[in-house]
Amino acid sequence: MNQGRLLVLDDDLTVGTLLVIVAESAGFEAQLCEQPQVFLDAVKTWAPTHVAIDLKMPQMNGSQVLQALAAAQSQARVIICSGAGSADTQDALDEARRLGLHTVGALPKPFSLSSLRALLASA
Repeated sequence: MNQGRLLVLDDDLTVGTLLVIVAESAGFEAQLCEQPQVFLDAVKTWAPTHVAIDLKMPQMNGSQVLQALAAAQSQARVIICSGAGSADTQDALDEARRLGLHTVGALPKPFSLSSLRALLASA
């Protein structure tokens, strides 16, 4: 049974692939994007129910991605993934909420597989 669709934005192929594998094992369709523009295009065409966003990327930072999601009026549930400190992660969650996005929570890197499963199930 399909639980939803997870679209992952992470420039680290290993981390992104792991997120996809865990989501698929939890019954989600899942796709990985390594480039922010490809991700934003997929948000429009693939209509994910959930998105997982890395905050630190070379082409576009997480704040810019959140702003683009809000501008696109995305209804996807947002999971913030970051190896940054908890203050940066909390700031990103707060910003997402201010922008009117539906947040699920944060997934600090390194993360446990059960943490991701819990975030996907809580939505």
